[in-house]
Amino acid sequence: MGFTGARWPGQVGERYLVPIRRRDERISSSPRSHRPSLPSAMRFRAIPLLVFAALATASGQQRFTTQTMVVPAFAGSDRGLASKATDIVRSRVAAAFPKSELRMISGGDVDDWLRRSGFEENVILSEGELKEMAKKFRADERVTGTAIRADGKVRIAVTLALIRDLRLAQPIAAEAPSINEAGETVAREIIAARRQLVSLRQCENLLREGKPAAAATAAAVAIEAYSRAVPARVCLLNSLARLDVQPDTTIAVAQATLASDGANPIALEALASALDRAHKESVAAPIWVKLLATDSTNEELTEKVVNALSHGGNAVLAQPIIDRATVQHAENLVLLKLKWLVHLATGDWKGAITAGEQLFAHDPATQSDAEFYVRLSSAYRADSQPLRALSAAATGAARFPDDAGLYVAYLQLLRSEGDAALPRGLTAFPESPELHVMAARAFKGVGNTAGALAETKRALAANPRLPHGYLQLAQLEMDAGEIDSAYVAIDKAPAHGEDSSTTAQFALARGNDLFKAATASQKREDFQRAMKFLSLATRLAPTAAARFLLGASALSVGQSAATEAPTIKSCDLSKLAESSLTEAEINLVSGGSAAPDAAKQYLDHLAKLRPYVADQVKSFC
Repeated sequence: MGFTGARWPGQVGERYLVPIRRRDERISSSPRSHRPSLPSAMRFRAIPLLVFAALATASGQQRFTTQTMVVPAFAGSDRGLASKATDIVRSRVAAAFPKSELRMISGGDVDDWLRRSGFEENVILSEGELKEMAKKFRADERVTGTAIRADGKVRIAVTLALIRDLRLAQPIAAEAPSINEAGETVAREIIAARRQLVSLRQCENLLREGKPAAAATAAAVAIEAYSRAVPARVCLLNSLARLDVQPDTTIAVAQATLASDGANPIALEALASALDRAHKESVAAPIWVKLLATDSTNEELTEKVVNALSHGGNAVLAQPIIDRATVQHAENLVLLKLKWLVHLATGDWKGAITAGEQLFAHDPATQSDAEFYVRLSSAYRADSQPLRALSAAATGAARFPDDAGLYVAYLQLLRSEGDAALPRGLTAFPESPELHVMAARAFKGVGNTAGALAETKRALAANPRLPHGYLQLAQLEMDAGEIDSAYVAIDKAPAHGEDSSTTAQFALARGNDLFKAATASQKREDFQRAMKFLSLATRLAPTAAARFLLGASALSVGQSAATEAPTIKSCDLSKLAESSLTEAEINLVSGGSAAPDAAKQYLDHLAKLRPYVADQVKSFC
């Protein structure tokens, strides 16, 4: 990022930058060694960023306008306990800061507003009512929480939040034997947490000015002032989002934030996005789901989460989310389209059809999308509704006469009119591989092997990765007697997307046919041709059957060469016989399980041939 200077908080050998404390500041904090701390993996030490010492000094000097804090009554089944906890926190925090820095709304003023608004004293307010209270007192900060007694202890859990953005919230909790001890502890922690606020505001201001690097530096100063800072880390995450940093950096900051506030939406989104960027989509998926739980009725957030899950290959997780959302927000066409796409991705054809029909009925943009007709037709077909599939494809083809993909879908369904429609398609879309495949099938159907072979080659020239394309080409070449070309096509198939096991089975079948033909002709070259295909099958996916046939073919080649060699005293034929017998023995032994009796007979015959061939090699070589 280009930073130079002092280190970020947490780096080894750093000089800690402590904001200047006012002489009249009343904070009774525990020594640093007694404070609870985050696990080392959650701290800032892993973040490769640096702090400017000059800005740290400035943060201790800069002052902002007086902030106003309101502390409404805490919740709790024991209203007296909750009320006392509220009073302790309110009074201790107010006493810790000069009025020029923090103005605390008194309990009396809060009660007076409640009475005037028709509420009882110490009533627990809803979120909307809390916003009205903040507006009434022009509050900048608020502290809300609960106080309960359980198992002989008092537990107080509060949240210090900034009114301007309630996601900038610092959770704080304490448990103690008495209400006074718990309240004092929470108050001290609130006072300590406010140390981050000056640098936090600097971070926000710098971000608004388009200075993310400087904003990140200010956020680091805030975190140094309060190690468990959540709002400051949120601002840091917002800064990092505008900087070119590695995903691991964002992940570290987000995890440190969530260690203090496990439901912070900004940290959850930052973590999930960074994990996606790091190609850890399966790890990111539950984080996205957890993010949506923070505001499950938010339409924009739902759209974002569903898109992220779908793009990360987690459409199955996205499906129940989008189904609920389209019920809650029935008029939202964006969510309805997402539902359509998600159900297509999961293969839920009935759900996709329902969403697609609704989309077509209510969204003019969908009616003008050629791809929609292709997908809807495919969904109907997959759901065993051929008539509806044909209707959707025909409607689309008529509306978009220049779309090749839609035309292909239409033709696949329009079998009865195939003879007339196919030539028109080839003229209109000469580069469409699918149309050439269909033409090849048509030629093959009427016995025109040459025409089928030519169309298959055109299809593969347009798209070499057509499913089973090279195997179909090989079969047509076999039918045309072009054996060597067929072998080349089979050998190319795996490199163009064909499964090796499927290719091996195809090669084995062709090799078996050639072995049968060679057995009938008893020609050495026919057995050698069969061996090429059987060797290819063995190389791609070895099976006992392929090895047995390869061994049997090699034995026949060896016997033929051994028979002919003496007549012309040929060293080459003698060596061919010797190498063929070796290959035959290896494959008959390893593939003998395919035909045990035959393999034994072949091996016995081979053993008798061995000395004879050895003598030939000595004599002729």
